[in-house]
Amino acid sequence: MYHKKCVCEYDGSRYSGWQSQIGGNSIQQKIEAALYKLYGEKINIIGSGRTDAGVHALGQVFSFRSEIYRENKAVVFALNTTLPRDIGILSSEDAPEGFHAQFDAKNKTYLYRILNRPARAALDADRVWFRWDNIDAARLNQLLSVLKGSYDFTSFCAAESIKENMVRTINALTAERSGEYINIRINADCFLHNMVRIIVGTAVMLTVKGEDESCMFKILSSKNRTAAGLTAPPYGLYLEKVNY
Repeated sequence: MYHKKCVCEYDGSRYSGWQSQIGGNSIQQKIEAALYKLYGEKINIIGSGRTDAGVHALGQVFSFRSEIYRENKAVVFALNTTLPRDIGILSSEDAPEGFHAQFDAKNKTYLYRILNRPARAALDADRVWFRWDNIDAARLNQLLSVLKGSYDFTSFCAAESIKENMVRTINALTAERSGEYINIRINADCFLHNMVRIIVGTAVMLTVKGEDESCMFKILSSKNRTAAGLTAPPYGLYLEKVNY
């Protein structure tokens, strides 16, 4: 069997998310259909992780295997010729036997983009979270810094997705303003469902209200989803990079 590791990007606006689902319109299904045309056989791909409906990717990684060998340049060219314009294959490389895009990942970085100005987004309507209220990026950064480290992130997980082990390790978490945009980046070993979006929504809420770090720490310590703020919309979120 020949093993491949591929990196792709996509605009998730028109899709039901990464993972295949009955009656769905997923990124995974589109790529697997394109691979079928190239290889002439059904191929199941494994993504580094799921992205929800409306979420984008700059560096999603997926792996697959086949008894047929194709040159990497041919894989990239053929898939990009077949796939819709909002899904692009950035690279393909031979992977060692047993490589698994999900289980072999060491950590991931997500980017969340906020457009912070009085006028709403037009060109970026499905790619940023528009906030008209003035957001102090320095205060936002201070609030986010409370969450760096290994903690129980129950407060920042979708209530229906609570698991036995809710401890995750955030390695880096920053907010930086670039003109009218605020870019929030978060790197962690792995993530809970909606974790990034709830962190962003909560931090923005606290920043606008003028709260300090102690309030964020209370929310984290409560281990209660109802203590946190809103879930930021999916269209501002990007899976930026997966490290192996």
